[in-house]
Amino acid sequence: MDILMWIAALIGALALLVLSADYFTRAAERIGLFFGLNSFIVGATIVSIGSSMPELTTSIMAVLNGVNDFPISNAIGSNIANCLLVGGVCSLVVGTLKVEQKLIDVDLPFFFISTALFLMLVLDKEISKLDASLMLALLVVFIVYTIFDHSKNKLAVLVKDKLKKRPKLNFSDALFLIGGAVGIYFSADFTIRSVTELASILNISSSIVAMLAVALGTSLPELVVSVRASLAGKHSIALGNIFGSNTFNILAVTGIPAFFGKVTISDEAWLIGIPFLMVTTLAFIFTTSDDRIQKWEGLALLVLYIAFVGKLTGIL
Repeated sequence: MDILMWIAALIGALALLVLSADYFTRAAERIGLFFGLNSFIVGATIVSIGSSMPELTTSIMAVLNGVNDFPISNAIGSNIANCLLVGGVCSLVVGTLKVEQKLIDVDLPFFFISTALFLMLVLDKEISKLDASLMLALLVVFIVYTIFDHSKNKLAVLVKDKLKKRPKLNFSDALFLIGGAVGIYFSADFTIRSVTELASILNISSSIVAMLAVALGTSLPELVVSVRASLAGKHSIALGNIFGSNTFNILAVTGIPAFFGKVTISDEAWLIGIPFLMVTTLAFIFTTSDDRIQKWEGLALLVLYIAFVGKLTGIL
C-alpha cells in the first residue's frame, strides 16, 4: 500500500506543480503585457521560462534537500522526452511537421551548442559554480539574441502589439501570481519527497525516478502546447517550444541549482542518460535539418524513447 500511496502522491504533486506553473505564467504574462512589454518579449522570456518552471523548481528543492544528482537527471530526462516523445507525437498527429528556416538558423545551433557545452562541463561528473556561470551566460546570450533578432522588424512588432489590446490588470492576476508561486514551492518540495520515498521503497536510484516519472510529468506542458500548436498549423511554435525548453533545461535547470548546493551526476545518468542524450540530440538535429519531420521520422523518435525507458527500467 505504501508504494501505491507514494505513486499517487507523486502524480498529485506533479499535477499541482504543472497547474501552479501554468497559473503563475499566465498571470505573469498578463502583468507583463499590462506594463507595456511587447508580446514577443513576453513569449521569449516569461512564457518560455514558465514552461520550464517545474523542472527548475524541483531541481532547486532537490539540491536544498540533499538530492544532489536530481537536477542533471531531471534535465536529461526532460530533454529526451521533449525531443523524442513530444517531437514524435506532434509529427504523427499532423503527418509532416514543417520546420521554419529561422529555427534551423538560430534555435537549432543554440540547442546543439548548449548540449555540447553541458556534455563538456559534466565530464568531471559535477556542475560547479563556474560551470553554472558559463551556462547561464550562454542562456543570456540566447535570450538577448532572440529578442534582438526579432526587434529588427520593428514594424511587425508595432503592428502586432497594436492589434493585441493591452489587457486590464485585475486583482485576480496578483492572486494567481502569488498563489501559483506558493503552489510551485510546496508541490516541488512534495515531489522531491515522493521521489526519495519511492526510490527507497523500490530500492532504486532516485535518478531513475527523476529521468522517467518526474521528467515525463514536467514535460507534459510542452507536450500539450506543442500538440495544440501542431493541430492549429502553427508548427514553428510547436518546434520552437521544444528547442527553447531544451536550451533552458540544459543550461538553467542544471546550472541555477549549483548556486544552492552541489550538483552531481548519478551512475545511471552517466551510463544511460548521457549516451541517450547524445543520440537524441543528433537524431533530432538530423530529423529537423531538412525543413520537416516526416511521419516515419516521428515514429522512429518514439521508438527511441521506448528504448530509453526500457533501458532505464532494465527491460532491455
